[in-house]
Amino acid sequence: MKISFQVAGLPPKKDGANSMWCKGSEFERLKALRIAAIQAMGDSPIITQSIQLSLVLYASPSKGDLDNFITGICDGLMAAHSQSPIDLALWKDVPERAKPQQAICFRDDKQISRISAERFPPVKGDQGYIIVLEW
Repeated sequence: MKISFQVAGLPPKKDGANSMWCKGSEFERLKALRIAAIQAMGDSPIITQSIQLSLVLYASPSKGDLDNFITGICDGLMAAHSQSPIDLALWKDVPERAKPQQAICFRDDKQISRISAERFPPVKGDQGYIIVLEW
């Protein structure tokens, strides 16, 4: 099986030991990723098999390291860690299935057995990315 989805803007970026779930700079990026993912998943259940994740990113290298974006995407498609300090009031306008305590595509990114990622210059100045999950 396979799903793909496109998201405008930059992906969430995880860097360092601090949780991206409580960083103001990552909040809107996480929301955009999670909303696009639930729309792509539709009524499909959480994936339980081994997964291949492909990322095509349209952004300048000055916007961040590719590996930090990959980690942000992988963590953003799971439920947030139960110890993450999340202000749930900020998520009140998000569909229930996209809220941080919900896994969207998979329960644990340990299920990802292959990752491919490419970065290209933004198209007409518009940053964005495409994710493909295959299982």
